[in-house]
Amino acid sequence: MSLSPPSSPDMKPARNIHLWEIVAVRELFLLAVGVVVLWLCFQLQAILVPVFIGLGLAYLTEPALSYVEQTWKLPRWLAVTFMALVICALVTGLVLWVGPNLVEQLRQFIEQVPTYLSLLADRHGIDVKEISRNFMEVSANIRDNPLSTLKTFLTGTGQVFYFTNLIIGTLGSFLFSFSLVIIYFFFFAWSFPSIQHTVWSVVESQEDARWPKLLSKMDRAIGEFFRGRLLIALMMSVMFGIGWFWVGMPYWILLGFGAGLLSLIPYAATLMWPVAILLKYLDMSMGSGSSDNYWMELLVWPSAVYLGVQFLEGWVLTPWVQSQSTDLSAATILLVVLIGGALGGVLGLILAIPFAACLKILAQELIIPRIQRGNITEVHHEIYTP
Repeated sequence: MSLSPPSSPDMKPARNIHLWEIVAVRELFLLAVGVVVLWLCFQLQAILVPVFIGLGLAYLTEPALSYVEQTWKLPRWLAVTFMALVICALVTGLVLWVGPNLVEQLRQFIEQVPTYLSLLADRHGIDVKEISRNFMEVSANIRDNPLSTLKTFLTGTGQVFYFTNLIIGTLGSFLFSFSLVIIYFFFFAWSFPSIQHTVWSVVESQEDARWPKLLSKMDRAIGEFFRGRLLIALMMSVMFGIGWFWVGMPYWILLGFGAGLLSLIPYAATLMWPVAILLKYLDMSMGSGSSDNYWMELLVWPSAVYLGVQFLEGWVLTPWVQSQSTDLSAATILLVVLIGGALGGVLGLILAIPFAACLKILAQELIIPRIQRGNITEVHHEIYTP
């Protein structure tokens, strides 16, 4: 049985419809294009990493740039130049002051690891031969070329980094990459208002009035999360470092820096608590510390610093800096972080929470209301045979 043709002159018989006029075909094509773009980005990550970092810095610093531009009445290019100089000064200070101390503590730790492993094997009967062999290979790479090892861990290997290392060396490659980041940041930040205006004009031109609201919510969730986590991670790194230095912890800069990096992921800094106690135990087992206050030095003071910093982070820093920008429960955050780490490594750990927050916004605004109304499978068009 066939339905009669619709009276609308815009409707065409099925035999006269082109492929690109079919909604399902267009959606599949767009999905395939998105997959190809993601694959190309992954293959060209060594080249695109400075571009994405520069764009990310422009996005994260946009509120500060707008404030400086409006409060100090500066032209846009001058405000961006000022922000670029601030970023360069912070990175330079970090490299010149923290860098040597961090590398020295890392070197000392690498040199002590064989002794630590032998101590554990003698006292507790643990077989550490395979662990020791694997660690010696890793430690040799870190000791001989620490910057290259760190870069490989964070961004992966690539032909561009390989050739720049051959030509100008690891330090030169780092300076070259950092210069590219600053250049990309300058141009992205300078033109960011026009980019933002273009994007929002396209969004607001859509017939569905829900998209501006959706994108505004997702923009706020992503921006507040990254800006807040970066500031919180910096503060926690300083507090952990100062606190553990004050109670006499070994490798306090290394521990504080590691805890700060892990603080980019909510609840991940907890991993540094047992690590700090273990390092203190190994250090005291080699004759450091007082036997009269053994348990105080081993457990109480390191734990007091950790719990104190976590208390400030949970009750002061997060409510003040970040509030509830992602609106995700603790169990959800833990789950998406584990999934993101399994799928995307370090980058997946960082991006998992804002991605999940965006999915939750889409579900709340688009999917759940239709499920509640019972029209999630509604069909607006009839199919007929001419």
